[in-house]
Amino acid sequence: MSLPPTDVLARVALDSPLLCDALSLARWSAPSIPVTSGGVPGIDDARAAISRFSLWPHDLPGHLDQRVSWLGALHSVADVAHFVVPWSAALRLGLVRIDDSLARPDPDLERRVRDPEQVLEWWFHEFEHTIAHARGDLSRPHDPVPGTTGPDLLPEVLRFLYEAPDGHRPDLDTLALEALSGPVPRTASAETPHTTDLLLNVLWQLSDTGAVALDHAPEDKSVDRCTVELTALGRHGVRRLLLEVGIHAPIVDTLAEACASRFLDALAVLPFEERSPEAAQWLDRRGPQEALRQITEVVRGPGLALRRWVAAQVLNTTSSELEPRLRALLTSPHSTEACLSAMVLLSSGMLDQRGIDRLLAEYGPWVVIDMVAAAMSPDGSGLTSFLTAEDSPDVHRLLLVDADPVVLGAHPDALAVLEALARHHPVPEAAARSWELADRIRAFGRPTER
Repeated sequence: MSLPPTDVLARVALDSPLLCDALSLARWSAPSIPVTSGGVPGIDDARAAISRFSLWPHDLPGHLDQRVSWLGALHSVADVAHFVVPWSAALRLGLVRIDDSLARPDPDLERRVRDPEQVLEWWFHEFEHTIAHARGDLSRPHDPVPGTTGPDLLPEVLRFLYEAPDGHRPDLDTLALEALSGPVPRTASAETPHTTDLLLNVLWQLSDTGAVALDHAPEDKSVDRCTVELTALGRHGVRRLLLEVGIHAPIVDTLAEACASRFLDALAVLPFEERSPEAAQWLDRRGPQEALRQITEVVRGPGLALRRWVAAQVLNTTSSELEPRLRALLTSPHSTEACLSAMVLLSSGMLDQRGIDRLLAEYGPWVVIDMVAAAMSPDGSGLTSFLTAEDSPDVHRLLLVDADPVVLGAHPDALAVLEALARHHPVPEAAARSWELADRIRAFGRPTER
């Protein structure tokens, strides 16, 4: 199962019909619009939004005069699902706030919409909501026959599509036959629609989230064959649902083909026990020398300590084949490359104690900076527990007592790490020494790689 990077998924999510329309309506509500006691705009405002954002029913012809006539005949916003559904989503997600019968965009909306993780949270919320509320029998949306709703039909179908190869597009008959564990129950009072019709309806509703793509390809003039494909967003959503209920759902295939930066960033968020198989596949496709070349190109510079720490774990599995190259990298003009090489050599088991001591004396401060920076959250929370852990590096000796400020300043993350230590180190003397070193590095000028 493969997934694009988070920022790519977020851009796709912003283009999905439901989230795109919800955001459009949220922005449209600026600076404010009056709403009814039910939280929906009045009919005139709704008409304007429907026309502006083309929120027309699917079965409405596209001729302008027919649309004008249809709009004029509207008496209630509730009659327009294509408006009510995204507006309700905007309210659920907090894109729109209502105060004193006035709806306004969330004041922080534009900042939040630039955060890929936030966008995917919004999208996933609506993905779950749509599954929970999808109805297969459209004639009985409020009193559905058991077995005909989204929660009845979609989990098995989505799991089937998820476990199929990327790009697999079964038709509805195949899904009904292979994905559903049992027939849809029927009632004595009313004939339940055919299973394929139920599936078509729930999947059609889910397609507004962008999780599935439906393709109507007539085989001949009398048969309309609808195929279904789980999109990248759908794979993201199903994987998250599986993980939330404790089902193992690793990302495998594309990591072996991924570029070094994406590979290392993806590995960093996997559970530790899942990293070795992924690293082995990625290394096998390249070999040790090419893997080292690709990795060193993407670990240079500030803000990449976690990537370097994960890279060291990957390269350590093949360090014996890289020893000459790693030793050569110790003299790299890029301090972060030298630091990566030192981390791998120190954990490789190839050095005797004298060799370890020599490397620690020269590169220990940079290694500690990377270790602390990799463990730091943006706000520094968790740093205290890291520093007091049994396997924590000797920050005080390697970084705060013996290190030369000029050498420290050659590491691009040194200043950020020292300032974080000054704020969060549990030992007052160590915190004070961190401030002192940070001030001295500032006096030497902006830290740059050696």
